[in-house]
Amino acid sequence: MSEFSGAAAAAIEKYQMCDKGERLLVCLSGGADSVALLLCLLELGYKVSACHVNHCLRGEESDRDERFCKTLCERLGVPFESTRIDVAAYCKQKGVSDELGARELRYRYFESFDSDRICTAHTLSDRLETAVFNLARGSGLRGISSIPPVRGRFIRPLCEVTREQVEAYLESRGQVYVTDSTNLEDQYSRNRIRHRIIPVMKELNSGLFTSYLNTSRALLSDSELLESMADELFEKCRLEKGWDCEALKGAHESILRRVIIRIMAAEGLEARTAQIERLDEIIRHGGRQNVCAGVFANASKGVLTFDSAYDPDDRADEIRVFGNECVDFMSRRIEFEVIAAPEKIENIHKKFANCCLDYDKIYGELVVRGRKSGDKIRLCGREFTSDVRKLINSRLRQDERKSAVILADAEGVVFVEGFGAAERVKIDGSTKRILVFRIS
Repeated sequence: MSEFSGAAAAAIEKYQMCDKGERLLVCLSGGADSVALLLCLLELGYKVSACHVNHCLRGEESDRDERFCKTLCERLGVPFESTRIDVAAYCKQKGVSDELGARELRYRYFESFDSDRICTAHTLSDRLETAVFNLARGSGLRGISSIPPVRGRFIRPLCEVTREQVEAYLESRGQVYVTDSTNLEDQYSRNRIRHRIIPVMKELNSGLFTSYLNTSRALLSDSELLESMADELFEKCRLEKGWDCEALKGAHESILRRVIIRIMAAEGLEARTAQIERLDEIIRHGGRQNVCAGVFANASKGVLTFDSAYDPDDRADEIRVFGNECVDFMSRRIEFEVIAAPEKIENIHKKFANCCLDYDKIYGELVVRGRKSGDKIRLCGREFTSDVRKLINSRLRQDERKSAVILADAEGVVFVEGFGAAERVKIDGSTKRILVFRIS
């Protein structure tokens, strides 16, 4: 057994990733990491098959990667399957980046296999890059501890070896691999972290990866304890109808926050910082809060419940928007287009800016709809939140009010016709993509 395979074996044992008799599926891209993963699992005597996803994003290069993986598996005697996915079309329909769309489709394909375990080739280098990325965006303990060694059926046997160790192992085996040309470009955030930030961190600490490995182990251990405590409290506070506020009030903030996230998931809601804070407030003090578009949380007599509240003027019809398209809403036609932000945002005309949003600040699905009870918006440049109904009633005629166009995402209203966009989705110097819309 090589030193490299021994490190993988130690990680498998440490995190109880799999048993010898289990069927392992290797997610094989053809790059150095996944090729090393396949070879070392074979060296360790596991029963292995492999799969490959051709994202059809890099033309002949994508096809080359698929051929390489097939040939490699044929030579090694490893069962192999591949699929071709039109990522570009999917991303256009869903209005998401190529990176995010490719990941969603790739993991959907991996999960379609009935293997006991699904092995991805994330290394310690990947985990450190992800931790830096999460820290830059804002993250808690789980985000900084980065990619977990085990998540459901997914396991990462290379989670404690670096990319340099991967390349040294392949060189010792005389094994070639393919290189994704996009990994050399700095247009993706992860590549900028890899090429610019990590080298500076290594200058500050030559033992960077060892230090992060020790840190991640401690963070994972702490996170596991907090998550288990949150699981216990979550089950304790569950009632036949609603959630027991009294059981939650005495919880430490770090535990309560995790339980609130679980409660929102159980209610079919996505949790973000603002929503968690709203629920924390009413759990402790009672009351009623609009936690996201059309959904209210109520804490009364020690019980937390959720409901949707509309009145006869509310229109339930919602039309989802997926980027570049035209939609018909009542008697109105709305054209949407996603464009790249100009180099100088200040060159955007003020009138034009009233009908555009920072596309990457939209959370979840974007919908076109009419007004609903409880709708609120903090308009650009204002220091206060306004009631949407009052805004519309103050400026529009009676016959125009029901057809006023509202845009909303998973957190609430982002645009009100005649008044403009919400502060949280306005375009600014950090804007990369702009959603432009025209209402006729």
